[in-house]
Parts: sequence; C-alpha cells; structure tokens
Amino acid sequence: MPGVASLSTYFSGTSGALVMSFIAMSIVFLVIIGLMMVMLGTNRLVGSFDKKSSEAK
Repeated sequence: MPGVASLSTYFSGTSGALVMSFIAMSIVFLVIIGLMMVMLGTNRLVGSFDKKSSEAK
C-alpha cells in the first residue's frame, strides 16, 4: 500500500498547525457551552422545585 498517505501528512506545517488549533479550540468551546447549558438547566430545575415548595408552605 505505498499509495496510501497517512492522515498526519495533511496537517503538517503552519497551515496544519492552524487547522489543528482551530479544531481543538472549537471542541473546547463546545464542551464549555455544553457544561454551561447543563448548569443552566439544573439551576432552572432546582428553581422550579424551590418555587413549588415555597408556595406549598
């Protein structure tokens, strides 16, 4: 299989480094946004339970 190039040859040099850093930062920010959404959802869920318990008293 001498005609098959490895994937790392596409990410060599300065342009490859820029592409890899863009991919890495995109993944990082997607994870941060996902965690923020989980925290927001948990806050709203707990807030609704807290609101119901304060109205019941």
